[in-house]
Amino acid sequence: MKLAFNEATTLENSNLEDDLILCEKHGFDFIEIRLDKLKEYLITHSVGDLQNFFSSANLKPLSLNALEEFTFRNQTEFNLMKQDLSLMSEVATAIDCDTIVAVPTFGIEKDWEEIKRETVVRLREFLDLIKGTDLKLALEFVGYPDCSINTLDKAQEVVEVVGNPQVGLVLDCFHFYAMNSSYEALKNLSIDDLFLFHIDDCEGKLPGVLRDHHRLWPGEGVIPLETIITLLYEKGFEGPASVELFRPEYWELEAEKCISKAKDKTIHLLEKALQKILK
Repeated sequence: MKLAFNEATTLENSNLEDDLILCEKHGFDFIEIRLDKLKEYLITHSVGDLQNFFSSANLKPLSLNALEEFTFRNQTEFNLMKQDLSLMSEVATAIDCDTIVAVPTFGIEKDWEEIKRETVVRLREFLDLIKGTDLKLALEFVGYPDCSINTLDKAQEVVEVVGNPQVGLVLDCFHFYAMNSSYEALKNLSIDDLFLFHIDDCEGKLPGVLRDHHRLWPGEGVIPLETIITLLYEKGFEGPASVELFRPEYWELEAEKCISKAKDKTIHLLEKALQKILK
Protein backbone atom coordinates (compact mmCIF):
# COMPACT_ATOMS: atom_id res chain seq x y z
CA MET A 1 0.00 0.00 0.00
CA LYS A 2 1.44 3.37 -1.00
CA LEU A 3 2.06 5.99 1.65
CA ALA A 4 1.05 9.66 1.89
CA PHE A 5 1.93 12.42 4.31
CA ASN A 6 -0.64 14.93 5.53
CA GLU A 7 0.92 18.28 6.44
CA ALA A 8 -1.08 18.52 9.66
CA THR A 9 1.56 16.18 11.07
CA THR A 10 4.11 19.02 10.85
CA LEU A 11 1.62 21.84 11.29
CA GLU A 12 3.75 23.91 13.69
CA ASN A 13 7.29 22.81 12.88
CA SER A 14 7.56 23.04 9.09
CA ASN A 15 6.29 24.69 5.93
CA LEU A 16 5.26 23.44 2.51
CA GLU A 17 8.65 23.88 0.88
CA ASP A 18 10.42 21.89 3.61
CA ASP A 19 7.66 19.27 3.77
CA LEU A 20 8.04 18.67 0.04
CA ILE A 21 11.80 18.27 0.25
CA LEU A 22 11.69 16.01 3.31
CA CYS A 23 8.83 13.82 2.08
CA GLU A 24 10.71 13.31 -1.19
CA LYS A 25 13.91 12.51 0.71
CA HIS A 26 12.23 9.95 2.96
CA GLY A 27 10.37 8.19 0.19
CA PHE A 28 6.74 9.13 0.67
CA ASP A 29 4.68 8.48 -2.44
CA PHE A 30 2.18 11.31 -1.93
CA ILE A 31 1.58 14.47 0.06
CA GLU A 32 -1.64 16.16 1.17
CA ILE A 33 -1.13 19.91 0.96
CA ARG A 34 -2.78 22.13 3.56
CA LEU A 35 -4.43 25.32 2.33
CA ASP A 36 -2.78 27.47 5.00
CA LYS A 37 0.68 26.19 4.09
CA LEU A 38 -0.10 26.60 0.40
CA LYS A 39 -1.09 30.26 0.86
CA GLU A 40 2.09 30.89 2.86
CA TYR A 41 4.16 29.20 0.13
CA LEU A 42 2.59 31.34 -2.59
CA ILE A 43 3.76 34.55 -0.87
CA THR A 44 7.30 33.84 -2.02
CA HIS A 45 6.77 31.19 -4.71
CA SER A 46 4.58 30.71 -7.75
CA VAL A 47 2.24 27.91 -8.77
CA GLY A 48 4.84 27.24 -11.46
CA ASP A 49 7.45 26.56 -8.78
CA LEU A 50 5.18 23.94 -7.26
CA GLN A 51 4.48 22.49 -10.68
CA ASN A 52 8.21 22.27 -11.42
CA PHE A 53 8.88 20.48 -8.13
CA PHE A 54 6.34 17.74 -8.82
CA SER A 55 7.42 17.36 -12.43
CA SER A 56 10.88 16.26 -11.30
CA ALA A 57 10.01 14.48 -8.03
CA ASN A 58 8.84 10.98 -7.21
CA LEU A 59 6.52 12.54 -4.61
CA LYS A 60 3.10 13.40 -6.02
CA PRO A 61 0.17 15.48 -4.68
CA LEU A 62 -2.74 13.51 -3.25
CA SER A 63 -5.10 16.26 -2.10
CA LEU A 64 -5.48 19.90 -1.15
CA ASN A 65 -7.16 20.46 2.20
CA ALA A 66 -9.35 21.83 3.37
CA LEU A 67 -12.42 23.93 2.83
CA GLU A 68 -13.03 24.25 6.56
CA GLU A 69 -16.54 24.49 8.03
CA PHE A 70 -18.23 25.17 4.71
CA THR A 71 -21.82 24.79 5.89
CA PHE A 72 -24.13 27.31 7.61
CA ARG A 73 -22.02 30.26 6.47
CA ASN A 74 -23.46 33.66 5.62
CA GLN A 75 -23.21 34.56 1.94
CA THR A 76 -20.14 36.78 2.34
CA GLU A 77 -18.23 34.03 4.17
CA PHE A 78 -19.29 31.43 1.65
CA ASN A 79 -18.23 33.62 -1.27
CA LEU A 80 -14.77 33.88 0.31
CA MET A 81 -14.74 30.11 0.63
CA LYS A 82 -15.58 29.80 -3.05
CA GLN A 83 -12.55 32.00 -3.74
CA ASP A 84 -10.46 29.50 -1.79
CA LEU A 85 -11.94 26.72 -3.91
CA SER A 86 -11.05 28.64 -7.07
CA LEU A 87 -7.45 28.97 -5.88
CA MET A 88 -7.31 25.30 -4.93
CA SER A 89 -8.78 24.32 -8.29
CA GLU A 90 -6.17 26.38 -10.14
CA VAL A 91 -3.32 24.85 -8.16
CA ALA A 92 -4.73 21.32 -8.29
CA THR A 93 -5.07 21.48 -12.07
CA ALA A 94 -1.53 22.81 -12.46
CA ILE A 95 0.07 20.10 -10.32
CA ASP A 96 -2.15 17.22 -11.48
CA CYS A 97 -3.95 16.76 -8.16
CA ASP A 98 -7.57 15.63 -8.35
CA THR A 99 -8.95 15.84 -4.79
CA ILE A 100 -10.03 18.73 -2.56
CA VAL A 101 -11.18 18.07 1.01
CA ALA A 102 -14.25 19.74 2.54
CA VAL A 103 -14.97 19.71 6.29
CA PRO A 104 -18.46 20.40 7.75
CA THR A 105 -19.21 22.98 10.42
CA PHE A 106 -19.16 22.58 14.21
CA GLY A 107 -21.54 23.80 16.91
CA ILE A 108 -24.70 23.75 14.80
CA GLU A 109 -27.93 23.27 16.76
CA LYS A 110 -30.02 21.91 13.91
CA ASP A 111 -31.77 18.61 13.31
CA TRP A 112 -30.18 16.06 11.01
CA GLU A 113 -32.48 16.68 8.06
CA GLU A 114 -31.62 20.39 8.03
CA ILE A 115 -27.89 19.65 8.37
CA LYS A 116 -28.07 17.17 5.52
CA ARG A 117 -30.02 19.57 3.31
CA GLU A 118 -27.56 22.44 3.93
CA THR A 119 -24.54 20.21 3.29
CA VAL A 120 -25.97 18.91 0.02
CA VAL A 121 -26.80 22.44 -1.18
CA ARG A 122 -23.32 23.76 -0.43
CA LEU A 123 -21.57 20.77 -2.01
CA ARG A 124 -23.63 21.28 -5.15
CA GLU A 125 -22.55 24.94 -5.22
CA PHE A 126 -18.95 23.79 -5.04
CA LEU A 127 -19.64 21.31 -7.83
CA ASP A 128 -20.82 24.16 -10.05
CA LEU A 129 -17.38 25.75 -9.65
CA ILE A 130 -15.51 22.61 -10.69
CA LYS A 131 -17.90 21.54 -13.44
CA GLY A 132 -16.07 20.26 -16.50
CA THR A 133 -12.93 19.35 -14.53
CA ASP A 134 -11.64 16.04 -13.19
CA LEU A 135 -11.57 17.45 -9.65
CA LYS A 136 -13.29 15.65 -6.79
CA LEU A 137 -14.61 16.84 -3.44
CA ALA A 138 -13.89 14.61 -0.46
CA LEU A 139 -16.27 15.19 2.48
CA GLU A 140 -14.52 14.56 5.81
CA PHE A 141 -16.70 13.80 8.81
CA VAL A 142 -15.10 14.75 12.14
CA GLY A 143 -15.56 12.54 15.20
CA TYR A 144 -16.39 15.32 17.65
CA PRO A 145 -19.80 15.47 19.35
CA ASP A 146 -20.38 19.03 18.10
CA CYS A 147 -19.44 18.43 14.46
CA SER A 148 -22.51 18.59 12.24
CA ILE A 149 -21.43 15.38 10.49
CA ASN A 150 -19.53 13.16 12.90
CA THR A 151 -20.05 9.56 11.78
CA LEU A 152 -19.40 7.57 8.63
CA ASP A 153 -23.03 6.65 8.06
CA LYS A 154 -24.14 10.30 8.13
CA ALA A 155 -21.39 11.33 5.73
CA GLN A 156 -22.29 8.49 3.39
CA GLU A 157 -25.93 9.57 3.50
CA VAL A 158 -24.95 13.04 2.29
CA VAL A 159 -22.84 11.62 -0.53
CA GLU A 160 -25.74 9.42 -1.65
CA VAL A 161 -28.13 12.38 -1.74
CA VAL A 162 -25.68 14.53 -3.73
CA GLY A 163 -25.47 11.65 -6.18
CA ASN A 164 -22.48 12.92 -8.13
CA PRO A 165 -19.33 10.84 -8.72
CA GLN A 166 -17.22 13.94 -8.06
CA VAL A 167 -18.27 13.85 -4.39
CA GLY A 168 -16.98 11.15 -2.04
CA LEU A 169 -15.56 10.63 1.42
CA VAL A 170 -12.48 10.86 3.58
CA LEU A 171 -12.21 7.95 5.99
CA ASP A 172 -10.02 9.01 8.90
CA CYS A 173 -9.38 6.21 11.40
CA PHE A 174 -9.34 8.63 14.34
CA HIS A 175 -12.65 10.23 13.40
CA PHE A 176 -14.15 6.80 12.69
CA TYR A 177 -13.19 5.63 16.18
CA ALA A 178 -13.78 8.88 18.06
CA MET A 179 -17.57 8.88 17.68
CA ASN A 180 -18.17 5.13 17.43
CA SER A 181 -18.88 4.95 13.72
CA SER A 182 -20.21 1.49 13.00
CA TYR A 183 -18.30 -1.28 11.29
CA GLU A 184 -21.54 -2.09 9.50
CA ALA A 185 -21.31 1.33 7.85
CA LEU A 186 -17.71 0.59 6.87
CA LYS A 187 -18.70 -2.78 5.44
CA ASN A 188 -21.43 -1.11 3.41
CA LEU A 189 -19.20 1.70 2.15
CA SER A 190 -18.81 1.68 -1.62
CA ILE A 191 -15.17 1.66 -2.63
CA ASP A 192 -16.05 4.19 -5.34
CA ASP A 193 -17.05 6.67 -2.62
CA LEU A 194 -13.76 6.36 -0.71
CA PHE A 195 -11.53 9.15 -2.00
CA LEU A 196 -9.00 9.41 0.85
CA PHE A 197 -7.87 7.19 3.72
CA HIS A 198 -6.21 8.80 6.77
CA ILE A 199 -4.32 6.48 9.09
CA ASP A 200 -3.68 7.47 12.70
CA ASP A 201 -4.07 6.11 16.21
CA CYS A 202 -5.13 7.55 19.55
CA GLU A 203 -5.05 7.32 23.31
CA GLY A 204 -7.49 5.05 25.14
CA LYS A 205 -10.12 7.61 26.02
CA LEU A 206 -13.87 7.33 25.70
CA PRO A 207 -15.55 8.18 22.40
CA GLY A 208 -16.94 11.68 22.61
CA VAL A 209 -13.98 12.80 24.73
CA LEU A 210 -11.26 12.26 22.14
CA ARG A 211 -9.77 15.29 20.40
CA ASP A 212 -7.07 15.76 17.78
CA HIS A 213 -4.33 16.23 20.37
CA HIS A 214 -4.98 12.66 21.57
CA ARG A 215 -3.76 11.23 18.26
CA LEU A 216 -0.75 8.89 18.25
CA TRP A 217 1.55 7.31 15.71
CA PRO A 218 -0.17 4.40 13.93
CA GLY A 219 0.17 1.25 16.02
CA GLU A 220 0.76 3.04 19.33
CA GLY A 221 -2.85 3.45 20.43
CA VAL A 222 -6.16 1.65 20.80
CA ILE A 223 -7.77 1.98 17.37
CA PRO A 224 -8.19 -1.47 15.74
CA LEU A 225 -6.33 -0.34 12.64
CA GLU A 226 -5.67 -3.86 11.42
CA THR A 227 -9.41 -4.57 11.40
CA ILE A 228 -10.11 -1.39 9.43
CA ILE A 229 -7.32 -2.10 6.95
CA THR A 230 -8.55 -5.67 6.50
CA LEU A 231 -12.08 -4.50 5.72
CA LEU A 232 -10.77 -1.99 3.18
CA TYR A 233 -8.44 -4.55 1.62
CA GLU A 234 -11.33 -6.98 1.21
CA LYS A 235 -13.19 -4.26 -0.69
CA GLY A 236 -10.27 -3.91 -3.07
CA PHE A 237 -8.89 -0.68 -1.64
CA GLU A 238 -5.17 -0.42 -2.30
CA GLY A 239 -4.40 2.97 -0.79
CA PRO A 240 -2.68 5.21 -0.41
CA ALA A 241 -2.75 5.48 3.36
CA SER A 242 -2.12 9.04 4.50
CA VAL A 243 -0.71 9.62 7.97
CA GLU A 244 -2.37 12.61 9.62
CA LEU A 245 -1.61 13.64 13.19
CA PHE A 246 -2.32 16.83 15.13
CA ARG A 247 -0.31 16.05 18.25
CA PRO A 248 1.51 19.10 19.72
CA GLU A 249 4.16 16.80 21.18
CA TYR A 250 5.10 15.73 17.65
CA TRP A 251 5.25 19.33 16.46
CA GLU A 252 8.08 19.87 18.96
CA LEU A 253 10.26 17.44 17.00
CA GLU A 254 12.51 18.60 14.21
CA ALA A 255 10.51 18.38 11.00
CA GLU A 256 12.76 15.76 9.45
CA LYS A 257 12.54 13.51 12.50
CA CYS A 258 8.78 13.90 12.56
CA ILE A 259 8.43 12.99 8.88
CA SER A 260 10.85 10.09 9.12
CA LYS A 261 9.10 8.69 12.18
CA ALA A 262 5.69 9.08 10.57
CA LYS A 263 6.86 6.94 7.67
CA ASP A 264 8.55 4.27 9.79
CA LYS A 265 5.60 3.88 12.18
CA THR A 266 3.04 3.75 9.40
CA ILE A 267 4.95 1.29 7.24
CA HIS A 268 5.48 -1.00 10.23
CA LEU A 269 1.75 -1.00 10.98
CA LEU A 270 0.74 -1.54 7.36
CA GLU A 271 3.20 -4.40 6.87
CA LYS A 272 1.98 -6.06 10.06
CA ALA A 273 -1.64 -5.76 8.93
CA LEU A 274 -0.98 -7.00 5.42
CA GLN A 275 0.99 -9.99 6.68
CA LYS A 276 -2.07 -11.10 8.63
CA ILE A 277 -4.34 -10.51 5.67
CA LEU A 278 -2.19 -12.53 3.30
CA LYS A 279 -1.78 -15.53 5.63
